[in-house]
Amino acid sequence: MSSLFTLAIPVAAAGLAALWLFNPGSSGGRGVVYETVPASKGQIRKIVSTSGPVRALVTVSIGSQLSGQIEEVRVDFNSEVKPGDVLATLDAKTFAARVAQAKADLEAADATLLNQHATLEKAKAVLLAAETNVTRQQGLAEKRLSPQLTLETAVRDRDVAKADIAVTEAQVASARATVAQRKAALDQAQIDLERTDIRSPIDGTVISRTVDPGQTVAASLQAPELFQIAQNLARVRIEAQVNEADVGAVAQGNESTFTVDAYPDKQFEGRVTQVRLAATELNSVVTYTVIIEAANEGRKLFPGMTANVLIVSDTRDGALRISNDALRFRPRTEIAQTGGDRGRSGADRGGQMIERLKGELELTDEQAATVRQVMDQLRQEMSSNAQPGFVAGGPPGQRDGFRQRMMSRIEQALVPSLTDKQRLAFQRWKDGREAVRPATVWVLGRTGVPEQRRVRIGLADDQFTEIVGGDLQDGDRVITRARDVKP
Repeated sequence: MSSLFTLAIPVAAAGLAALWLFNPGSSGGRGVVYETVPASKGQIRKIVSTSGPVRALVTVSIGSQLSGQIEEVRVDFNSEVKPGDVLATLDAKTFAARVAQAKADLEAADATLLNQHATLEKAKAVLLAAETNVTRQQGLAEKRLSPQLTLETAVRDRDVAKADIAVTEAQVASARATVAQRKAALDQAQIDLERTDIRSPIDGTVISRTVDPGQTVAASLQAPELFQIAQNLARVRIEAQVNEADVGAVAQGNESTFTVDAYPDKQFEGRVTQVRLAATELNSVVTYTVIIEAANEGRKLFPGMTANVLIVSDTRDGALRISNDALRFRPRTEIAQTGGDRGRSGADRGGQMIERLKGELELTDEQAATVRQVMDQLRQEMSSNAQPGFVAGGPPGQRDGFRQRMMSRIEQALVPSLTDKQRLAFQRWKDGREAVRPATVWVLGRTGVPEQRRVRIGLADDQFTEIVGGDLQDGDRVITRARDVKP
């Protein structure tokens, strides 16, 4: 009986030791409890947070090209105007007098032109009489019935008449030019008179008025701003300032949501329409202007409001994801184990990649065979040149080198045979792979000891990170935190 009791003591001790070592709530009996979160599928959204003022799509500043006194203002703030509507008028008396003066000058020029035409006709008649006299004197001189001096006098009179015609024609041309000048002066005076009516060039809403009746406008140096008109306030734009660290994730077409302080409980929706290349630097902080257009239903958004913007740069639906805390967790090295037996071989991963390429790029069998041949050749080359124990799925340094060489070889061999549509799809696939990064997470094993899993991560938001490949499955308990437990 005593022997049985003596035997039971070490058996019980061994059982307690096993429970102490393999308790899932501890780490090998060290009084450590691991908090885990299961890997699950769901949505991940990459969000860029920023802010900026609300602006009208088009804002036009209206000024005056003339100097003068404002006689009448016909619109006020928030007035709706159409193209050609009169906003204000200047005192037109001076400009009307200039028009009258220009008309009188034109009439005088017309009269001078008529006078010169009459003088020209007179000169032509004198020339005709002089030519007739020369002909008669030549006949008489030939018959010796008239002295030679009389003939010479007739010839002189004819030449003088020709010169008078040339002079008169020049005077007619001068008078015609004067008429053209007077017409241009009249047109300018009429234009200035018309400009005393300050009109709207667009259809919109008056959002600013800086002039009152009786005020004098001086436009000698530059046109002063009298009104601002916002065109089509049914749509607005937001000039959001995005930090240089985040602007690379923003692209035209990204959806966005925003709020304004005037309506804190209402969320508005918009879309990125432009990422401007000009940088703004303030206190060593570089930002870029991102234009977001949005509908302004009910015209609740006013120009100048500050919008708090969330730009959705990318979205994954149904993605395998883990908590961001899992990527920051590192267990004590003396208790960590490697779950390497769960890894897939390089050949398995290569085959899966070929299948993805074949589906996304719609590769032909010949193109897929080219990719497979490139991968097999590269694996053989690296295996023959590497140190013993090298595999394509080995340590991170080896894996990264293999992936870089593989991408370069595939691009050189495959791209020449791709169609334009396939090239675009290949570039998207390549960009997606370049956004993937290697990482390590720890999963709580059946024995309660952390197991290392190598994964490839992609898109991340403020809570979750996408798992795009590696040794992690949906439902695996990923460790996020370890805490000591008092005995």
